[in-house]
Amino acid sequence: MNATIIFLLLLGLMLTGMPISISLGLTVLSFLFLFTQVPLESVALKLFTGIEKFEIMAIPFFILAGNFLTHGGVARRMIRFATALVGHWPGGLGLAGVLACALFAAISGSSPATVVAIGSILLPAMVKAGFPNKFGAGVITTSGALGILIPPSIVMVMYSVATNTSVGALFMAGVLPGLLLALVLGLVTWYRAWKFGYPRAKLFAERSNSQASIGALFGAYFALIFTAVPPLIVGSLLAEVLPSSGLSYLIAGFGWLLAAPWTTRNKWVIRFVYVVLNVIGVPMALSLGILHLLDGVPPTIAMVVPTAVTVGWLLLIQACGAHSKIAPTFRFELMWESLEVWRVYWESIWGLLLILVVMGGIYAGLFTPTEAAAMSAVYAFVVAVFVYKDLKLADVPRVLLSSANMSAMLLYIITNAVLFSFIMTNENIPQALADWMLGNGLGHIAFLLAVNVVLLVAGNFMEPSSIVLIFAPILFPVATKLGIDPVHFGIIMVVNMEVGMCHPPVGLNLYVASGITRMGITELTVAVWPWLLSMLGFLVLVTYWPGLSIWLPKVLGMM
Repeated sequence: MNATIIFLLLLGLMLTGMPISISLGLTVLSFLFLFTQVPLESVALKLFTGIEKFEIMAIPFFILAGNFLTHGGVARRMIRFATALVGHWPGGLGLAGVLACALFAAISGSSPATVVAIGSILLPAMVKAGFPNKFGAGVITTSGALGILIPPSIVMVMYSVATNTSVGALFMAGVLPGLLLALVLGLVTWYRAWKFGYPRAKLFAERSNSQASIGALFGAYFALIFTAVPPLIVGSLLAEVLPSSGLSYLIAGFGWLLAAPWTTRNKWVIRFVYVVLNVIGVPMALSLGILHLLDGVPPTIAMVVPTAVTVGWLLLIQACGAHSKIAPTFRFELMWESLEVWRVYWESIWGLLLILVVMGGIYAGLFTPTEAAAMSAVYAFVVAVFVYKDLKLADVPRVLLSSANMSAMLLYIITNAVLFSFIMTNENIPQALADWMLGNGLGHIAFLLAVNVVLLVAGNFMEPSSIVLIFAPILFPVATKLGIDPVHFGIIMVVNMEVGMCHPPVGLNLYVASGITRMGITELTVAVWPWLLSMLGFLVLVTYWPGLSIWLPKVLGMM
């Protein structure tokens, strides 16, 4: 009876058009005054202790970092890098949009921010290149939802606050599902572009798909070894003279970041590095690895291995170059075109490094997720203002004020949701629901199906933060009683939130994309349906394949 009263009060207040945060607060206060004898002092104490959590501080920091990156030119550089990697396929700019959204999601934590940052730059370019407006809107609206699945994620932080689940484990659990969903959205984009004959991007456009793919892969491969190997070599040499190996690699890495952009404009330096790292270094490393595996073989065989590996490697790269006309050969002029991938990668390296700062720092134990959020905000400020210089110091107060407004809104929702959680627990509603389900023989399969239906329906009326903070305290105790892993359950909720952001009537991504494209919500809804259907199929996969979510955090020892 009490549960019915609570939800009728909440629904009635929401139907008046009242903001959800205020509806939550008034529901709690009305029920406390009229139907309980709970002293207000205990409510005030619960309110204070409920929001006195270190993890909540991550929310304003991630919002601030995302705003700095959105206004700081990072998105534009990521789009160029993504286009260089996948733009040669049919619908290249659409595929670049999916990849750029995935990359930006890994540094922003917000879906609307991802849609704004990538969509405002890419959508006009797609229309100019001959893509229908609906196609571009469908790609960006749905791919922008990756912002809350690929870590860091503000929604994951809220789930952690509501259920006391490890934020670090949730972040790591979102990596594989996020990458897989990006692949699914990319396949839908490619298929529709191939079906309707949409154009490829300019880079490598005159080459076949296989030729262009080899060239792009070589550029990405060279970017990886060129970025990682020189600092490792220099850092290991400095470690012989400096007292701290960590300081040695830090100095080497920072020095290389400052020096490497010059090399992108110098063909002779690139030729030298290419020969040292690729022609000599890779065969040597492969030979040492094989000899280590073949420990104890006769000396004659041990002498043959390096020669065979070197000859085989050189024949492979020569064959790739001969086929593609742009990938690695010893005619460096042909190689120069494919290194466009590497050059645009280096332009975006400062933004991409934020992924390493956040995820690498958490996994290495250097700082907590909240401290990682603070580091990301400071790092994003430095990159936007002093490195890329696309954000002027005079514009910083405006970004700070915008971030403060958004943070205050979310924190107010959290405050009222804490009260709502308190009254639900006080009335034993989650426990009663769990006992009812177990008493009627409903297992975790039926429960998860019901959870998905409830959350998808809720996505028609509420935004993700409110859904998580309202439903997580109710559904989480039932999930744990049924033996469902808390981290897996969190990823299920996040994917449901992604779907909800892409369909009407209150899908945030739809409204953001509508503002960019000047399309109506109905028209946008029609545009996104192919990608939305694939997201629903992905939701079923995530729901009933827990290993997809929990494998990585288990391997990393975070569960």
